[in-house]
Amino acid sequence: MPKAANHIILVEDNIALREALEDHLTNTGFEVQGVGDGSELNQALAVAVPHVVVLDLNLPEEDGLSIAKRLRQAFPQIGIVMLTARVRSIDRHEGYESGADVYLTKPVKPIELTHVLQTLCRRMAPTPVANTWLLRMPSLQLEPPGHSPISLTVSEANLVYELALSGELLSMSRLIELFGDIDLPEATNKLRIEQIVSRVRRKLDAVLQGQPCIKAVTRMGYKLFIPVRIA
Repeated sequence: MPKAANHIILVEDNIALREALEDHLTNTGFEVQGVGDGSELNQALAVAVPHVVVLDLNLPEEDGLSIAKRLRQAFPQIGIVMLTARVRSIDRHEGYESGADVYLTKPVKPIELTHVLQTLCRRMAPTPVANTWLLRMPSLQLEPPGHSPISLTVSEANLVYELALSGELLSMSRLIELFGDIDLPEATNKLRIEQIVSRVRRKLDAVLQGQPCIKAVTRMGYKLFIPVRIA
């Protein structure tokens, strides 16, 4: 591997296996971060986007297939390696359909995983995606294709980030968890969220000119209607 290590996030709830793979991959030259579930993965992604995510399928709360689908939508440039005990052909098909680049069944030899990651990292060169907006979290800017960047506040950037990361629908309960205040009534929290959404819509409308960007799904939450890649 080159001196500048490729960044890998390993999502595995089996602590012993996760630590063993972390040690092996680190010794092989990767920069590895281990997490136990989808929520911890989201936190890691907010800090830095990896080159590859190694993803177990049988995870608590959100399973690996669901995580892979939203990762592929929000981060089309990263590699996804599924590492799972599921061996049926239908499971493998579902894995690739959800966005996996490589599907490996357990137990996998560490040297095999190393070779897969080395090959995947070499070919995961960033390429521009037509008509895709780019969200740059460090600078709090959203870049529309062919237009000047749009400056966002912290709360506005976090809203776009969470909408892009959700893949489909961002639920109202999750929005309240992110942007609300437990000491305030639910109606007040919903109003606060509506205000953030309204501000983002106004900023994006200068480019979209009336085309939908964020839509409310009655009594459920919000959905993003523009393709956003997170940088």
